Amino acid sequence: MMTNKIEMAAESDNQAIQAAREQINQLDQGIVDLLKQRFQTSALIGQIKEKTHLQVLDSDREKRVLDQVAQLDSDPGTRKYLQKIFQEILKNSRDYQHELMQNEETK
Repeated sequence: MMTNKIEMAAESDNQAIQAAREQINQLDQGIVDLLKQRFQTSALIGQIKEKTHLQVLDSDREKRVLDQVAQLDSDPGTRKYLQKIFQEILKNSRDYQHELMQNEETK
């Protein structure tokens, strides 16, 4: 009898994990879609910067973005992790802008 309760609990836990993973998969799709849009917009900004001879790195703007991320997250426990993620997003956006500029130069 005890084994059946344990097996049922384990099966229920597995179903809960599977449902949560499905939710994460859906969230990941939304994140990817939003990041793609962000990269497209970043590419546009890179084109404008190149045309107006501005540097790709705008430290003041990046600081404002990270401050905004901190303000948008009401949970102090996750705030620093979101800022770390956004630091990587910003770095990758800069790298993408540089790559696009280099590709334009080689055309």
